[in-house]
Amino acid sequence: MRAEESARRIAALRRRLADLELDGLLVTAPENIRYLSGFSGSLAYLVISLQAAEILGDSRYWLQMEAEAPGFALVRSGPSHGLWPLVAERVKRLGLQRAGFESQHLTVEQHQRLTAALPVEIRLTATAGLVEGLRMLKSTDEVELLRRVAQIAGRAFDRVQPAIRPGLRERDVAFLLEQTFRELGADGPAFDTIVAAGERGALPHGRASDRVLERGDMIVVDFGASAGGYHSDCTRTIVVGKPTPEQRQVIDAVRRAQTESMALMKPGVAADVIDRRARESLDGDAYAFQHGLGHGIGLLVHERPFLSPSDQTPLQAGMVITNEPGIYRPGWGGVRLEEMVLVTENEPEVLTPASREVSIE
Repeated sequence: MRAEESARRIAALRRRLADLELDGLLVTAPENIRYLSGFSGSLAYLVISLQAAEILGDSRYWLQMEAEAPGFALVRSGPSHGLWPLVAERVKRLGLQRAGFESQHLTVEQHQRLTAALPVEIRLTATAGLVEGLRMLKSTDEVELLRRVAQIAGRAFDRVQPAIRPGLRERDVAFLLEQTFRELGADGPAFDTIVAAGERGALPHGRASDRVLERGDMIVVDFGASAGGYHSDCTRTIVVGKPTPEQRQVIDAVRRAQTESMALMKPGVAADVIDRRARESLDGDAYAFQHGLGHGIGLLVHERPFLSPSDQTPLQAGMVITNEPGIYRPGWGGVRLEEMVLVTENEPEVLTPASREVSIE
């Protein structure tokens, strides 16, 4: 990440801290550490005040921190178990009388250790979603990273799809996809690839199993690639052979719900309104999806905002959100179709290029 982008993000965070009358923030969530500093290792903490920005780490990562987080002052600890006393020391040294911490990530045990190491006049204040709120809007560089991993996953699916045939196991299809992700430049899969054939398609998160594919099977394939810390997420439903009239009817119904709700993915439209439109399109189908219609995607596969009945976040240009309605019928199977969508000032832009061909002949 470029130093100027890190500086822009820190400045935006400081404005939020000032609004909350906080002197600073202890950042412990790995994805938030990476977003603010660029550091991609597995263990570090950030202490950010209104004037200073420090990254704390042990000797395993000092060189990496210097290279990846040039906008942060590196504070070296001894062994990793010495990090928490060092955090307390830096909070005191920076004069943070009212320090925020990430309540969604810091454990109770860690909070107790930190509190015990601080004088009573320093007040630790729980915060939630400060950095996550910033992450909802993607920069130009982030959009390009998301576009890249979506293209890798799409190319992999298009390469593997013609090889799907009766006799393969679900896990064989997942393996071929994940192998191809790496061949095309990904670091690996974004999550455990879902391949659910026949009656197993009624499991929205049915991991690939030893079930053998048969002619006539309808298969839900949910897949994504990861590179540079960013993730893609896409779902296709395919049929081994020619779809039956019932299979075609359900696929068409889900595609219609997706198309109608995706048309609303514009600045100013609330997330729950978009979710509701997809459900209205499938009204009358007793097996319509119960999960949310979609989710933001970036450094995490699932992040804010969420297209769900409980999220009223107004969409803004620069958000990247999935749209994934489905129908799941126990004992019969299921259909889910998923696209990654970039919200723009004009029409929503689909980032997932994988083939939408249903039939595998």
